[in-house]
Parts: sequence; C-alpha cells; structure tokens
Amino acid sequence: MGEYITSAAILELGYRVSAAQQDSVDLVAWFEGDFFRVQVKSAHLRKQKDHRPCYQFQNAAGRMKKTLPTLEKFDILAHCAIDQRRVHFTAACCVNQYTQRRPISWFDKPDIECDSWHRAVQIIMETRNG
Repeated sequence: MGEYITSAAILELGYRVSAAQQDSVDLVAWFEGDFFRVQVKSAHLRKQKDHRPCYQFQNAAGRMKKTLPTLEKFDILAHCAIDQRRVHFTAACCVNQYTQRRPISWFDKPDIECDSWHRAVQIIMETRNG
C-alpha cells in the first residue's frame, strides 16, 4: 500500500512514476530526462503503552548485517505513514540511522511531501553534477 501512496504523492508533484520490482528499488520517478530510483519504507502507527504513538521506519537493509542506504542502491528514501497517507522523502546519501521514529505531528506539515521531495532531488542533482 505504501508504494501506491508514494506513487500518488510523486504524481501530484508533476513527475511520472512507475513500479520497479528490483531488490532495492520500488519506484522509478522521472521528469524531463532526469530519473530517480525510490525505495519506499512504510509504517503503521505504533501504539505503545509507555510512549506516545509514533511511526517507526527500518532504513537498513540486509538480514545478517544491516547496511544504510547509499546512492549506489537507490536515490531517494520515502517514509510513508500509511495511517495518514503522507510521505516524507530523503536523499539516500543523507540517511544516517538504521531506524527512525517519527511522531504523528511530523506528517502534519502541509507541504511535507513537496518540500522534502524537492530538497531530496536538489541533493541528488548536486551529487550527480559534482
């Protein structure tokens, strides 16, 4: 379900998107000849006894040895809050935690999808162009 929510968010931003069934890539987004490989991490709201409800995303990959995302694997990591149907995008090279917890309010920001997408794309383009 997270891939569909993320696809809709990317389409609303004016990009084209397609599903890509590969190991590290869930979606491919493109606009005017620029392509971006997207990995989607989805989470439902976790309700814990002693803590406030939050979303917990597993950023790392690998069964035995966990590794952080790199630009060799994909370009953009999408955190999809399924319950709120909202997405936050991060350039893969900026991810430095194996797991991330986000409060409900993190996804309440009205422009979170647009702002985070454009920031991630900017970082990727700067990396590609040197």
